[in-house]
Amino acid sequence: MVYRRGGLLRQHDFRSLWLGAVASQFGARMALVALPLVAAGPMHASAWQVGLVGTLGTVAFLVVGLPAGAVVDRVRQRRLLIGTDLGRALLVASLAVPAAPGGVALGQLYVVVLGVGVLTVFFDVAHQSYLPRVVRPDELVEGNARLSTTLAVAQVAGPALAGLAVELAGTGPAVLLIAVGFAGSAAYLARIRTADPRPAATGRSRLAGQIRDGVAYVLRHPVLRVLALAGGAYNMFALMVQTMVPVRLVSELGASPATASAYFSAGGAGGILGAVVARRLTRRLGQYRAVWLCLLATAPCALLTPLIDSVGGIWLAAGGYLLLWAGATASNVAQVSLRQQLCPPGLLGRMNATMRFLLGGAMPVGALAGTVLGAAAGARTALWVGAVGLLLSCLPLLRLRVPDRQPA
Repeated sequence: MVYRRGGLLRQHDFRSLWLGAVASQFGARMALVALPLVAAGPMHASAWQVGLVGTLGTVAFLVVGLPAGAVVDRVRQRRLLIGTDLGRALLVASLAVPAAPGGVALGQLYVVVLGVGVLTVFFDVAHQSYLPRVVRPDELVEGNARLSTTLAVAQVAGPALAGLAVELAGTGPAVLLIAVGFAGSAAYLARIRTADPRPAATGRSRLAGQIRDGVAYVLRHPVLRVLALAGGAYNMFALMVQTMVPVRLVSELGASPATASAYFSAGGAGGILGAVVARRLTRRLGQYRAVWLCLLATAPCALLTPLIDSVGGIWLAAGGYLLLWAGATASNVAQVSLRQQLCPPGLLGRMNATMRFLLGGAMPVGALAGTVLGAAAGARTALWVGAVGLLLSCLPLLRLRVPDRQPA
């Protein structure tokens, strides 16, 4: 495999797809922070109401995650990407033009947040399914690495940019900036020249049947099944750790909220590092080895967090958290590329939606389990269980064997 200087960014269509992802990801990450600030600031909403705004922004993943995959496989994906971008831009921009005479009503904000969340689910599933149409199979790792880097940077910088925009200009200009980001993404995607044909009829028109086909395909596939189950377990234990870290650092060790935020920022930096080195690691190790070796080599770093006994030890644990995220991100790049290569084009949307549902659905389970265990036995015990679970969840991947031929 030959990598040229500049790589895929020298190709017009991928560059347009990537620039669209930059604008969209920053818009989505800024919205997660700015929209609750609209409730907490000008609307003077209660803590419960602000929390509901945050919940509505993420609940769409569980509600429409699986149907989104079936829809993506039925329609022209580039048109869907552009439509969801424009829809999000209009919804967010509506907050700058309140429907109620006295300003933005709480109900209006709820509708906007829920609508943006639903459209974001469709955009994310379609974007991951559309990449194989724009690049060659041997370019998927590079493409996913660049897109993962964009996501990691947006996760770190997007919330900070949203807070700064609200602080300097107020919520109205801030939401307009987010709307411009979504509209800019649509403009870049409209420049892609690759054909966007309507998918062929599958023979089964009922949406529920197509959803079942996608779930069954993942669970029966010898590789995808292992990736889904091991990845779900990893995410569950990762959220158990993440949920209990603030309790351990702030409540039990007396660290400041700023110190706890710095700990989590180290994870964001690790995500950027992992995305940057993913292509080189995958090239040297191979996709299958990169999937499990990146996780197995860095999962022991999670054991540093429950070992913390003082505020000074937090920085050692933060270094471990950085490496943990770097390994997880590099592994994810290899995993996504492998999944895209193994799955038939007509099932890509449903496969991606099923994987995202299974991997993402494990996260609230882990958060709840961590909360219950932390309340019963203490945050440190919950951190030990989560850290050991992270390490054990990597072991099934050692048996992973990529078939020589793609299953039909």
